[in-house]
Amino acid sequence: MSWLRLRQLDAQLRALLPLATAGLAALVDVVPLLGSGAASLTSFSTLCVVFFWSLYRPDLLTPAASFLVGLIHDGLAGLPLGLTSLLLLLVRQLVVTQQRFFLPRSFPVIWFCFLLVAPAACLARWLLACLWWGELLPARPALFELALTVALYPPVSWALSQVHNRIPRLIHAS
Repeated sequence: MSWLRLRQLDAQLRALLPLATAGLAALVDVVPLLGSGAASLTSFSTLCVVFFWSLYRPDLLTPAASFLVGLIHDGLAGLPLGLTSLLLLLVRQLVVTQQRFFLPRSFPVIWFCFLLVAPAACLARWLLACLWWGELLPARPALFELALTVALYPPVSWALSQVHNRIPRLIHAS
């Protein structure tokens, strides 16, 4: 294998990092941090990851990839298939269309915008789940999930920025 081919393969594998990190976040989200059953505390770090990649590399975390990650999340979490996919697609679209506003801003402004998006996404997911199951689900776990998700955004964003620096801007086709 030639040096050029190895470099192209390396670039292509690095381009998969946004999808891989989103998939990893979906796995992390279904692992309870405290407790078990209905009283368990989980995060929605997948939202953090999709928000980040939608802002900085929407070319690598495509709508199809966001949808796939949502399906994986729903399947693992026992949620109605497509519920999280729909929300991730909406968040991705919102962030991508507002990218010109976000990109020149400092981290505190971006985090503040995430503080506006996260409650809307978590509330919508909770409401849609209530509609799906035809009952009013307890709101407390959703509120704790929201608080944890908002608190996780800074470290998740920092970690993803380290990954982002390792992804080449242009991938040359052979």
